[in-house]
Amino acid sequence: MSRNGVAAGLVEPTYSWVPPHVDTYGPQVAELCDLAGFAPDPEQQLILDALFAVNEDDKAVALENAIVVGRQNLKTGVLKQAAIGWLFLTDQRLVVWSAHEFRTAQEAFRDMEELIMGTPAFARRVKDVHRGNGDEAIELFGDRRLIFKARTNSGGRGLSGDKVILDEGFALQPAHMGSLFPTLAARPDPQVVYASSAGKVESSVLRGIRDRGRPGGEEQLAYFEWCAPPPKEACKDGADCTHALDAEGCGCDNMQLVKAANPAIGRRITVTYVRGERRALPPAEYARERMGWWDDPLVLENPIKPADWTACLDEESRRTGSVALAVDITPDRSLASIAISGRRADGLVHGEVIEHRAGTGWVIGRLVELFQSIEPTPVALVIDPAGPAGSLEKKLLEKGFTSEKEPVAGKWRLHFVGSREYAQACGALADDIANGEFRHIGQAPLDTAVDGVQTRPLAEAWAWSRPKSGAPIPPLVAVTLARHGHATFGVIEPPAPFALVGGSLTRR
Repeated sequence: MSRNGVAAGLVEPTYSWVPPHVDTYGPQVAELCDLAGFAPDPEQQLILDALFAVNEDDKAVALENAIVVGRQNLKTGVLKQAAIGWLFLTDQRLVVWSAHEFRTAQEAFRDMEELIMGTPAFARRVKDVHRGNGDEAIELFGDRRLIFKARTNSGGRGLSGDKVILDEGFALQPAHMGSLFPTLAARPDPQVVYASSAGKVESSVLRGIRDRGRPGGEEQLAYFEWCAPPPKEACKDGADCTHALDAEGCGCDNMQLVKAANPAIGRRITVTYVRGERRALPPAEYARERMGWWDDPLVLENPIKPADWTACLDEESRRTGSVALAVDITPDRSLASIAISGRRADGLVHGEVIEHRAGTGWVIGRLVELFQSIEPTPVALVIDPAGPAGSLEKKLLEKGFTSEKEPVAGKWRLHFVGSREYAQACGALADDIANGEFRHIGQAPLDTAVDGVQTRPLAEAWAWSRPKSGAPIPPLVAVTLARHGHATFGVIEPPAPFALVGGSLTRR
């Protein structure tokens, strides 16, 4: 493979940028990887040359490094190769490998342990291997460590290191970045590597990195992305293409475009497999994972200020006492959410999504389970009858709920909100958030709904708007209705104080 110019067999990235530099340790890293029987592909070499590019002071030129490409192409491999370079060439004191899911971090640990311990030149430098549940690490002599972490919902605490890998970058949250980057300031030569397939609707952090990286030109951001041309160019029907199997002229069926987005085709991925994957996956999943087409939200004004929402985050928040439940469904019935709301011990309102799944077939059974298991029994189940969840009424009544205004013995209260009441519920939640009287635990579906929600006029007030919002909003609608249900049926006014009247204690 040529070290100068375009490497043989290289599938050029659709977007790439490397800051100016004077030299790179990329070729030496490749030699180390070759020693372990894990030589880089041409595309991986391109990335390694950027990751290990240095300036006149022999410091990394790119503080941030982003790799966006479909699964099973090159990401995990190049992260392993980079870790080898940091541990055994540049002798970094602390390399942190993090992933959104604990399982992914564990798999990376096992792969790296096998790679290092299976290479004698590396194995003899290993002091210890820690296999504790959540404390996986490979420790080298000379106080060098590679540790593996799963990211928390609330932030990047514990992720700080000299070199930090943020795998599954589509799941990164603003709190991760806010916790991580200030801790890197005192490191002598810090770097952060983002690795991900194309972003989802909720991938706001990764989307921001993409929007900085694609144009190129940033002094401390190296960027690599493999993707097909956008649907407006790749498909016969342009942006209106459904990408369904019977969509004539869809770019998803153009193998040349697929290969441009997946450099491992012909190496680790076969054309036969990809064609089978096209038939098996939902069109939207295939478009994102194999074509590299992002799920971008609509650009809309958000009625909830991000700073206020962040201020209401409390990962340890717990409700006490009575609760109310609510359910909401997307108009196409592809997603449903169940939320719970109550008061905390300090009197603040707690709202939480307790179920968020595809489809609707599971909803009735789960609601019955919750009303049977939660103690004390929820004071109400709240539904917007004008919304998609209104269709659940008959089945809920058959399962033991009642929509009567007064409680019925042996029945669970089912409360339908009218349009005026719905507007009140939306406004009340917005007020709680703005005034710091609401707490949530940091859940991606709810965060996404809040990030993309828009409003619609309703009489002289407003309510959440499904068609105008840039993301699915059932998690937010359900929390809104659950909060309203608890405020309506679950908050009992304290008794009036006693007063001495005629020598006797009487309530005022």
